[in-house]
Amino acid sequence: MVLETERNLDLGSFYATHDKVNDYLASVGDATPIYQETGLAPPLYSSASALGFLLRELALPHGAIHSLQEVETVKPVAIGSEVKVTAFVEKPRRRAGLEFITVTCTMKSDGDVALISKSTVLVPPKDVSGTVAAEPKAADSASISSELAVISKEISQEQLHAYARVSGDDNPLHLDAEFAAKTQFGGVIAHGMLTLAFVSEMMAQSHGRVWLESAGLRVRFKGAAHLGAKVFAWGNFSKNQDSVRSYSVGVQNAVNGQELIAGTASFNMDES
Repeated sequence: MVLETERNLDLGSFYATHDKVNDYLASVGDATPIYQETGLAPPLYSSASALGFLLRELALPHGAIHSLQEVETVKPVAIGSEVKVTAFVEKPRRRAGLEFITVTCTMKSDGDVALISKSTVLVPPKDVSGTVAAEPKAADSASISSELAVISKEISQEQLHAYARVSGDDNPLHLDAEFAAKTQFGGVIAHGMLTLAFVSEMMAQSHGRVWLESAGLRVRFKGAAHLGAKVFAWGNFSKNQDSVRSYSVGVQNAVNGQELIAGTASFNMDES
């Protein structure tokens, strides 16, 4: 049930076991060895797990769309540790007939705050056959320069099923072709947090442990990756401010240039 007032939620806990972390990494196609070398879980593993808990608790209508995502790593989650999750649900905001729900999840490990993850979800009208919003138009160019080594992927249904299992996000937009065909997307699309994981993989490959220890993300989901889509994550240096190094990052359709994700990734250079 969609909440009409502010509310605090205790979402329980999960264990970041080796098997669960490995299943997550397999589902997003991330073979970077840094996680095994450091014994630290990727930051989006914890955020995705917390979001899965949250979606089950709120029981949002089928077809709810991830709009914005922020992640702040206070300290890394060690593989094998227990993570406790609480959430603060803001009062829904309504604009132009649409409803937006913003929830901040706080994850604690060993009694200390490890990650803070803030998600905004667009709840569609009850008639899912109607349009929620027009699909963004493709960018003028199918390519963009990237200072960081790009991460290229191709979206498959097998991957979406695997990600749904490990994250708990079983929105039929990602799994049910008949349902998805009736939405404004016209077919199955990838989970937003799955495509965002490609950005985290790029940052981990470029910056290693320092990314795992202090990763920060602030992004907007601007388009959808459909089945069979070839996409890539890119990143360009933005600025150094105090001890924080920031990059402009995004995910783009490699064929038609459509911008799927745009935002900022940052980390604390003092951690290096």
